[in-house]
Amino acid sequence: MRTMPSLELTLDDQKRLADLVETVLHNCPGQTEFRYLSYIRQQLDASTVLPYVKEAFAASGGDPVHVRNLPQFDDVERSKILCLLLGEAIGTCVAYAEYNQSYITDIRPTTLSSEKSSGTELLSMHNDLAWASDNCRPRTLVLVPHVASGEVPKTLLAPARDVLALLSEDTKETLRLRHFEARSGSALSWGYERVRRMELLIEEEGKPPVVRLNFGTYTPAVGLGPSERERASQALTELSRGALEVGRQYGISILKGESVLIPNDHCVHGRDTIQPDRCERLLLRSYVLPEAIAARHGNSMVQLSS
Repeated sequence: MRTMPSLELTLDDQKRLADLVETVLHNCPGQTEFRYLSYIRQQLDASTVLPYVKEAFAASGGDPVHVRNLPQFDDVERSKILCLLLGEAIGTCVAYAEYNQSYITDIRPTTLSSEKSSGTELLSMHNDLAWASDNCRPRTLVLVPHVASGEVPKTLLAPARDVLALLSEDTKETLRLRHFEARSGSALSWGYERVRRMELLIEEEGKPPVVRLNFGTYTPAVGLGPSERERASQALTELSRGALEVGRQYGISILKGESVLIPNDHCVHGRDTIQPDRCERLLLRSYVLPEAIAARHGNSMVQLSS
């Protein structure tokens, strides 16, 4: 079992980051996420003022990075700003117009949300919006707990390289084929469903492997012969099983004062079960795109149909 990359802030770095949060809040009295980001982008350069975050993530090689010793806040607005600062240190925080139009998503056990992450049962291993195109798919997830007390469930983390090590060559060969289709749009504001034929494993020399899982989105493609369909179904099952096994090995309970930066293409994630009567948890999530890709959209409110 490997050791996942981690970054522990010094007390000086912690104080500087806390001061940055206060500066952003002081200059954005309207307290909206877009204003926070506008100020960060116009008045600060998060990648420069937080170089250790950018460097640690760039060196992670497709592994998630566990950041510790972050400043802690009682006010949720300050925790939001912290999450956005971390995201802007490694790319551009974005919102999705057809999704929830929010730069920060609050994840907690609640019956008021249709998000799968708002439940208490095991959250299946997945990549967020894995079916979306290279032009818009989130490349990084920034997770920051605002509340994390009691028996905090583990966030399950499965780097693609570790998942692939469990799979047979035959399974990997099947996953490399465009024998799968993703159905998306039913939970968005498109008003129609889109079907896209895809492979679930991409390997390029010199880069971490890409795997794709997204709840029930992927199925064997229509038109496959019986034997091909059986192989695709079995490969999908083995990929899901392997991701869960690795996710349980490397899972961590993210505590207040910590963050996890997840490379969405290269690391599948999920969440262990929650015992609502034994745990209080409010997790903040921001989606991040590389700056060059975000720039193609003209602004950080991105269209998933692009």
